[in-house]
Amino acid sequence: MSKKDFVSHLLTECDVMIRYASGEGKTMPSYIPNTVYQLQNKQEMNEGENYSLMLEHELTALTKCHKELSLLVYPAKPLTLAIMDKESTSVSWLRFLGPVKLVRHMSLLALFFLISIIALSISPEVNQKTINEGLFNSEGRVLLLNQLFLLCCAGLGATFACLHKSRSFIRMCNYDPKFDSTYWSMVIMGFMAGLMIAELIPTQEITQNHSSLGDFHKPLAALLGGFSADVIYSVLSRLVEVVNQLMGSTDQKTKEKVKSGLTRADLAEQLQQQNKDIKDTISQSQLLNKQLLSTIGKENQASLFNQEQLHQASHHESVTSAKPAKATSADKPKPALMES
Repeated sequence: MSKKDFVSHLLTECDVMIRYASGEGKTMPSYIPNTVYQLQNKQEMNEGENYSLMLEHELTALTKCHKELSLLVYPAKPLTLAIMDKESTSVSWLRFLGPVKLVRHMSLLALFFLISIIALSISPEVNQKTINEGLFNSEGRVLLLNQLFLLCCAGLGATFACLHKSRSFIRMCNYDPKFDSTYWSMVIMGFMAGLMIAELIPTQEITQNHSSLGDFHKPLAALLGGFSADVIYSVLSRLVEVVNQLMGSTDQKTKEKVKSGLTRADLAEQLQQQNKDIKDTISQSQLLNKQLLSTIGKENQASLFNQEQLHQASHHESVTSAKPAKATSADKPKPALMES
């Protein structure tokens, strides 16, 4: 994209956002429309001549205005507003179907399916009996018309879902054309889902107790399948998971056995390691208890020995202090005997 196209794109989006914001009654700074108007005039003056580069401050002001306008018109998108403004000026006879080309195409397709259902139902070969015979009990023209009737029912449900989904985006002005392919893929998935649920998935058991549904369960199933293709995909995915769980392949069973064997071996090894750790802990606690008991015994012996030493020392001191007192009393002379 050239620089001129880039600038033109920004100016177009800014112009559309200004008109949208003013139409919605939103207030904006006065410098925004002034800046956009001046840049638009400059671009128009240079259209017939060689394009001159936009000055740095002008480009900065333009990007700033675009950013502020984008925040002002949120949740609307600048690209959506530009597309809707462009489509509103078209002179096509389909303008009454909406300002978006995808919606117009989807609306025409829905009308086609609706008219086809009415046209096919007029045929005497499309009735309650023939449509419930299915793929394996009918043939030829009768089968073709009935299958076309079911496909039209599925397509009607798919287009109805697409139109309902796109309506909210158009109302909020944040529709993005890059997702157009997803809507068409929803229509194709609706065809497949409607035909599968009507012909390939047994739904008669569900409607056995409801005679009114049982008479028209295939067209109704096709319509619901087209409308909710994502739900049908989820149901089929869940069905595949159930079948895999019930049947199971030999490789999966072998892997499970190997995994269970490894798990058991790991558990046995962990148990052995835990037992070994417990034994080591018990032996260490026993050794510690022995050391504590020996230490306590030594301390008791030392205290008893000290008590005996103290007792002997006190006894010796008492004996030593008693002996000099007796000698003094024996050696003392008696005065009466000395006089006689």
